[in-house]
Amino acid sequence: MTAYSVFRFTNHALLVALVAAYPAISFSAGAASVDFSTGNVMAVSAAGAKRNLAKGAELGAGEVVMTGDGRCQLRFTDGALISLQPGTEFKIDNYHYSGKGDAEEKGFFSLIKGGMRTITGLIGRSNRGNYQVSTSVATIGIRGTEYTAGLTGNELLVHTGEGLVEVCNGAGCVLLGAGESGSVQGQNQPKRTDTRPQLPPAQPDPNVMPAFSTGDVVGGLLVPTSPMPTSGTATYSNIYSQSGANVALNSATINVDFGSSAVNATLSGQAYASPFTVSGSTSTITGNKIPSFSMTGSGGWCSMMCTGSLSGTFVGQGAKGVSTNYSVTNYFATTVTGSAVVTK
Repeated sequence: MTAYSVFRFTNHALLVALVAAYPAISFSAGAASVDFSTGNVMAVSAAGAKRNLAKGAELGAGEVVMTGDGRCQLRFTDGALISLQPGTEFKIDNYHYSGKGDAEEKGFFSLIKGGMRTITGLIGRSNRGNYQVSTSVATIGIRGTEYTAGLTGNELLVHTGEGLVEVCNGAGCVLLGAGESGSVQGQNQPKRTDTRPQLPPAQPDPNVMPAFSTGDVVGGLLVPTSPMPTSGTATYSNIYSQSGANVALNSATINVDFGSSAVNATLSGQAYASPFTVSGSTSTITGNKIPSFSMTGSGGWCSMMCTGSLSGTFVGQGAKGVSTNYSVTNYFATTVTGSAVVTK
């Protein structure tokens, strides 16, 4: 029997785990779409059919993404982002997301070889067992975090950018906090290491992502603002990208005073095809992050009242955008969650 290592992730505003023990299901579209693709990137179905992957292509369970000499970025329906490096083979074993947060939701994947960076989505936030990634020497379980992983031969290297990762196999376990790295060689006991996965920076299509600044990379996907502005104001109202089940934003306005750390926001959209509007404010910005703050509102979906929350991370040169996560709960205690990148 093959032993596996397990990575478990806890914490983070923005969310993944894989396990080979789950059987692959037949192909179905709707698990993820391709944000960008460069070079010779293709998908292989469970039946062995091959197709080239370009921007906008959809992927479903049972498919293997092979990057060859290229690279690509996948956006899953729960908001997760995965950047695959050259020479990578990555399989979607089993995936289901409905936005209900129940036991039926799952994201099970396999990193067959190569490297990946990811910011996890909503799957696994309430039940970490719903998310797993398996390799020949490890199973990576994540929830609400950002990490990188590289598999070369029989060695797996993992680095946690944010959150908590537990690496386990038959020989034992090791916990990796933010900024820590771990390694697994064959079936030896997982251990901490000073060596990080050597993954080149992602090179997104400039037509797909804003031209963010250099600096610390979150999963190779978005570049947080560094340094942060300490004066002046900004209004973010261009919805650059968004995701979320049963919810969509029609408009978003986020006003920020960097000098006083004041933030006020209004979101308008539809939940289950019914309109809502929520707004709120906070006087706290911590580093390049807006901690979660409360919102209230009204609208057809809200009935008499809505409550909600919004959090965000400033990204890009001069805080060009805000990568946000939000939730809205109506009078009947039904909650929808989504994410959006809103730019100036």
